[in-house]
This record gives sequence, structure tokens and C-alpha cells, in this order.
Amino acid sequence: MNILITVYPFGKCGDKPITLLEGRGWNLIFNPLERRLKEDEVREMVKGVDAVIAGTEPYNRRTIQYAKDLKVISRSGIGLDSIDYQACKEKNILVANTPEAPSDAVSDLTIAQIFNLLRNIYISNQFIKNGMWKRFTGLSIRQIKIGILGVGRIGGRVINRLKSFDANILACDVDINKDIDGVIWVDKDTLFKESDLISIHIPLTKKNYHFVGMNELSMMKKGAYLINTSRGSVLNERDLESCLINHHLAGAALDVFEKEPYEGCMKDMDNVLLTAHHASSDRLSKYKMELGAVENCIKLLNGEIPKDIVTEKDFE
Repeated sequence: MNILITVYPFGKCGDKPITLLEGRGWNLIFNPLERRLKEDEVREMVKGVDAVIAGTEPYNRRTIQYAKDLKVISRSGIGLDSIDYQACKEKNILVANTPEAPSDAVSDLTIAQIFNLLRNIYISNQFIKNGMWKRFTGLSIRQIKIGILGVGRIGGRVINRLKSFDANILACDVDINKDIDGVIWVDKDTLFKESDLISIHIPLTKKNYHFVGMNELSMMKKGAYLINTSRGSVLNERDLESCLINHHLAGAALDVFEKEPYEGCMKDMDNVLLTAHHASSDRLSKYKMELGAVENCIKLLNGEIPKDIVTEKDFE
């Protein structure tokens, strides 16, 4: 078996994922470029490969056509938007992911960015580095309404963390989770109209492409904040840029972008916090993602069905 590992770095947070694969005598092929692969690079590397321990690189229909021997794509992470499931299904390629593994890390970063924005930590840092000593008056988390758009694994964890700070929380999802208390459930329009800060936690599907755009952003209070740690394309970046430039929104924190690496104009905005899609990259979560992806890969190649097998429903 030839196993391509596109995730980089891989095995740095614990050696068990690699030893599990090596113990089966399989040939391991590591990403030689040491970065996220582009489409043409994926096409070349999947030739003659039986399985991929995959990152966020694209597995579209064009790429799948080159993968004549591919049987398994095992994602180290949650997102599936880079995979053409229908093309995989036609080629009998099985897909799995690790939805639980990164959830705590993404939730933690979200909380960190909430405080970063509300207390002007990032602005104070810039001022001091530029030789200026100035105190900034921020907002208490208890005096605002925080809106959570999408209350799944990560959104639910963010809510649980916020409750320990006595936060006023509005929640919006297509399905109301009655197990989550301490929140006020509202519809989408109410969430955007009444929240002082909104954090996005919805998956990228065809229905959710640009789910948050000018219509939603213009409903937000003047001086409100937006955080996105889900997927770049659920948010219309150009509309967000406009709302930041005209000072309708006070600031934003983005970890994900429509095109990565990000090269847009928000790089030059002092009121925007940008991180390089690393919300899930704490050492424990990364280890869990890698181990889970390897375990899923082994099971699928052995004819077993792991609990994290992906179905058509996951792409709706």
C-alpha cells in the first residue's frame, strides 16, 4: 500500500500516527513541499497512491481522475469543502474526517479573539511596538450580547465557555439543541440585529456559500464585531471589507479565508485580526486529528467502517 500524507507538519506532536502506519509495512509518502498543496501538485502526487491522509488541499473531479488507485481520503480535520464527494462516490473512494478532534482548540481560539477584540489587546500591542504608550477602554464581556451562528460541536463549546463569564448569549441554528441552556434562541435576522459581537460556526455547504453577506452585515449594530473560525466562503469577504472601511463594524477576527494564503486589503486594516487557518493547531488537537485520520484510514483499507465515515448527508 502507498499512503500519501499531505498534512504538514505531520507526526511532530506525537509519533503514534506514523508508527501505526509503519507497523503495517506500508510505503509512506510525505509532502515534500512542506506546505498546503495546490491542485496541480495534488494531481501529480495522488498517482499510484492507495490512500491519502489529507489536509485542506483540493480533491475535485479533475484531481480524482488522476487518482486511479485511490481508495481512501482520510481528512485530518473537520472541513469537507475541498472534496468532491460525488466524484469520490463514482470512483468508489471512501471519505472520512475527524470532527471531534479540533473542536476544543477552535473554541479556545474563538474565546481568545473575543477578548482580544473587546479589550483592544491587539491595538495596544501595535501602539507600544510603535513607541506609543496609550491606554484603551474596552468592553466587558458581560455588558454585550454575543451571537453564536451555528451551534454544533464548536459553537456549543464556545457557548459553554462563555457561560463561565456570565455572558449574554444569543444562539441561532437550523436545529435548536435543547441540551444547551443559558442562551436565547433567535432567528438569523434577530441574531444580526441584536448582537454586539457575532461568531460564525457553520459548515461550508452549497447552501451556506456566502451565508453572511451585506444583507446580514448591514443589519449589525454600528460598532459591532465579527469573528469567523469556520470556513472562509461562508462569509462574503468583500462585503465585510466594505463594512470595515466605512466604520459600520468596529473590527473583525478571521482565521479562515476564501483563498488561502490571504492577500486581500484587510491585511492593511488595524482593526482586523488575521490568523493563518490555525485555530485547530494546538498540539493536543493536532495529535488527535492525525491519530484519528490514521485510524480511520487503516479501518477503511481493512474493510471496516469507522464512526467518522462521511456520507452524502454531510455535504448537503
